[in-house]
Amino acid sequence: MKESIINALYDNWCNSEFEPEVKEVMDSAIKNPTEDTIFQLASVTEAVAFKDGVNACLKMFQELFRKE
Repeated sequence: MKESIINALYDNWCNSEFEPEVKEVMDSAIKNPTEDTIFQLASVTEAVAFKDGVNACLKMFQELFRKE
């Protein structure tokens, strides 16, 4: 089960579109590549990935409980 969770999260991360907030911060970092803009991009990207990962885990748990 642990492996399937990791695989699902990785697949979601690889296949996901950039959200508008990530695109906005990415554009800012490209236009003005300072330490602050790059740190902000990393922070926003990590937060979005965490949120998506939690949602993916919740969906998998729901499916697991529905099958039993």
